[in-house]
This record gives sequence, C-alpha cells and structure tokens, in this order.
Amino acid sequence: MNIQRIDHFTIRAADLDASAAFYQRALGLADGPRPGFRFPGKWLYAGAAPVLHLVAAREDDAELQAYLGGRDARAGSGRLDHIALRGQNLVDMQMRLLSLGQPFYERVVPEIGEHQLFLQDPDGVTIEVIFPYSPNNRMAGPALPPLAVSP
Repeated sequence: MNIQRIDHFTIRAADLDASAAFYQRALGLADGPRPGFRFPGKWLYAGAAPVLHLVAAREDDAELQAYLGGRDARAGSGRLDHIALRGQNLVDMQMRLLSLGQPFYERVVPEIGEHQLFLQDPDGVTIEVIFPYSPNNRMAGPALPPLAVSP
C-alpha cells in the first residue's frame, strides 16, 4: 500500500459558521456538497476536492458521538501541531490576508524551497500554507526567526 496524499482533515469547530467563514475568507475554500449526516457540519472545497470537513463540536450531539465512535466531540487528536497546505500565488495570499486584517507570520526556508505562511483559525488550529521559495519573494507579514540548520 502506498500513501498518495492527504485526502482531507476534520476540525471540530466551536462555532461552525465562524470557522467556515474563516476558511472561505482567509484561504479561499468554497462551501460544497456534504453527505446527509445527521449532525451539523460543512465540507469546504479546494477546486473539486473536499479538503476540510467541519463539524459542530457539541458534546450533547448523540449522532456526532456515534459517528466519532464515542469520543468527546470537543476533544481532538491531542498532539496535532499544525495542518500544512500547498498553495500557489504567494503575493495573492499575502494581499488577501492583509486586506482581511488576518494576522499571519512568515518563514523562508530556502534549503527546502519553501516560503511558509502561518495563521490560526477561530479554534486556535495553526494552518501553514507552503509556497515555492524564490529569492524574489517578499515578506508581507511579520517574519518568524529562521530555523537553525545543522551543519
């Protein structure tokens, strides 16, 4: 078996509408079709692919509890640090985030050919968007310190 790519990620949102609005505004994901599950949620798409599944994190929702296998709807995987997405058009994303007043940080890692943007969703989930590195790229947001690279 060979893993080919990440299919989607699921976030248990404290405020479903606020989270959906964040991902639509900040990242340009689009609301799209979702199966008729019997608990509140939204599927957000990048092009034709449903990459983000949002579910309303309500502990008292028996249908959601059944779907999650009895786990607390507010709890997550516990050790997840961030979710990384590949992006294109760095300048467009920087300008989008600036125009929205959405805080973000940037880091350039030329050794691996990446220009990274980091932002947080309404539930505090860190999202990294990775763009191709170019020496012509400009920083539009605050820079994170460069990573120390081993010799």
